[in-house]
Amino acid sequence: MSSCRTVGLAIFAFSFASSVYAQNILKGEVATVDEASGKIGIKLNGTVGSGDTAAPTDFKVEDGLVFNAVKPGDKVSIVVERTGENLTIKKLTKE
Repeated sequence: MSSCRTVGLAIFAFSFASSVYAQNILKGEVATVDEASGKIGIKLNGTVGSGDTAAPTDFKVEDGLVFNAVKPGDKVSIVVERTGENLTIKKLTKE
């Protein structure tokens, strides 16, 4: 795949994902839990590049109690809000 096409797909995926984050409940699997940085990595279902080799998306956590409730491998639904350049989990539900 040419580098121009790859960059174009990445920009499209980011733009698409940005609009999705602002409007929907997202579903995925917890990949990483990093309480020290205040972030959880989630492999999202149904987004561009969401195959097994895709890197998880990092989300800031608004409520620190979430760290006690999830572990890698958990299936979750999240409501996310964009604040500046950060994506922050506003609500997380285990499935």
